[in-house]
Amino acid sequence: MLKFNNLSLRKQFILLFLAIQVVLLLIVMLYFNYSERDFYLSQLKENLESEAVLIINNQKANIMAQKAVEIDAWVKEIGSRIDKRITIIDLRGRVIGDSNYDPGEMDNHLNRPEIQKIINGEGTGSAIRKSDTLNIDMLYTAVPIYQEDDIIGFIRISKSLQAINAIIYTNIINNLIFFILMLFLTLILIWKFTRDIVNPLGQITELASKLADGNFRERIRLKNYQNEIGTLARVFNNMAAQLDNKINQISREKNRAEAILTNMVDGLIAVDSNMKLTIINPAARIMFSIEGDVRGKNIIEIFRHHEIDQTLEKSLNSNEIISQEIVIQKDEKKIYDCNFVPISNEEGFVIGGIIVFSDITELRKLEQHRKEFVGNVSHELKTPLTSIIGYVDTILDNDIKDHRIINKFLKIIKAETDRLFLLIKDLLDLSKLEAKKSYILRAAILNKIIDKTVLVLSEKAEDKEIELIKDVPKLLPLVYMIPEQIEQVFINLIDNSIKYTPDQGKVIVRAYEGDGKVIVEIEDNGFGIPEKEQERIFERFYRVDKARSRSMGGTGIGLSIVKHIIYNHNSEIEVESQPGQGSLFRFYLDIVK
Repeated sequence: MLKFNNLSLRKQFILLFLAIQVVLLLIVMLYFNYSERDFYLSQLKENLESEAVLIINNQKANIMAQKAVEIDAWVKEIGSRIDKRITIIDLRGRVIGDSNYDPGEMDNHLNRPEIQKIINGEGTGSAIRKSDTLNIDMLYTAVPIYQEDDIIGFIRISKSLQAINAIIYTNIINNLIFFILMLFLTLILIWKFTRDIVNPLGQITELASKLADGNFRERIRLKNYQNEIGTLARVFNNMAAQLDNKINQISREKNRAEAILTNMVDGLIAVDSNMKLTIINPAARIMFSIEGDVRGKNIIEIFRHHEIDQTLEKSLNSNEIISQEIVIQKDEKKIYDCNFVPISNEEGFVIGGIIVFSDITELRKLEQHRKEFVGNVSHELKTPLTSIIGYVDTILDNDIKDHRIINKFLKIIKAETDRLFLLIKDLLDLSKLEAKKSYILRAAILNKIIDKTVLVLSEKAEDKEIELIKDVPKLLPLVYMIPEQIEQVFINLIDNSIKYTPDQGKVIVRAYEGDGKVIVEIEDNGFGIPEKEQERIFERFYRVDKARSRSMGGTGIGLSIVKHIIYNHNSEIEVESQPGQGSLFRFYLDIVK
């Protein structure tokens, strides 16, 4: 049975139909052959009985009363005429006459089946057996011989079955030929029938394999199939189309989810109910320097931070969303706003959780800078206002007659007012620059701006006996810039160099061409800037030496303005400085191509 099940469906159909056909045809053939033989034997038996009765009835004298020799001669004569074997048997079973053999040499026939049937009261008796003398199948029919109402002997007529067997044999051959033809025709019909069933099933199987391999575009193409197979093919095609749509929809959703996870600025991880990681996006990997495949690992193994582990466990146990800031100190201090979100199934059982990490380090720095800025602005505004209010109150509260004192106070008030005005102006300028407006750079000549700013500040340099040197080619290439803003950069940088360079020092304004840009450098041999302070000098109101900076004037936001102007020109500003050896500021402007 196992081997049969391993065969293809077509072979199973063919073998099954052939087996049924063979069994049915064999049963039919055997039945007809048996019926035909039985019919022929019945007819022959009736003929033999009739002939036996006729032979006895045609004999006028009592045949059993004659001598054995006479009986035997008579039997041989009759047997030669009718071409049948005739045997006369007395009540004791002794053969007294036989048409083919010598009675004296024959055995007693009392126990022969056909004789026993008559003795047992059946009227006549018949039996089929192989003749011991002729060695062929014979039909023996015996009829009793009566004298008045008493049986006085038996007459037996036998006939060879060779003719009947020959007819039966011929019929068997014909039936076998018919049987073989029927098998052949059946095989053709079964082959066509199974092809019409198996071929569509093969297409369905092939399509199922392609569906399993992810090919949802294939379809079953059957024509003239309006039966169950056609219905199955249409249902299968419809299923494939729906699968294609569903898979495409799922794929789109998956790609969208992956795109969201991949491009999220915030870090995201997902865990199962055992707090083992299942999903981690690239942002989270970058935040915590995680490499390799960490799925399936416990959260404490990955982050090694007990606060994260404990807060997540608390969120999962309570089935509540928890928001918490967590500080992680590695190479540098990082502050994360963490949202722990449990995930529940339809029954309300927690099956996992999500943690979203938002890096708020810069935000906290900006908040600190804002606080510092507000404090610095308040301080910078308060200092001149306090001075102004103090001198005004002194003038108003005291009856000062000396005009020289009043003029001195007014000059101080004027100086503080100018300082306040300059501070507000710089703040407004910085605010405009930080607004990230779209500026249109235009081609302009840098030489004119350098010449103008050097000329404007030369008097201030001369007051400190500082040598203001211009190391610039006569004609620099055209550059993309906003002339007014670049002029402000030169003024702020050169002015700072003059302020923070001792008397009789040197300030060099240098410009030259290189790598498709004009490189501008402002160099001095002043006080210099410590290395740890260099990153902060571009912050608003930041001063390296606050006492010295206030004594030299300025608002404390000049370098912030410079930085934003240079950034608006798609460039950057660099600083090189050593305390006691001076400073060098460098920026770049694109050459017009």
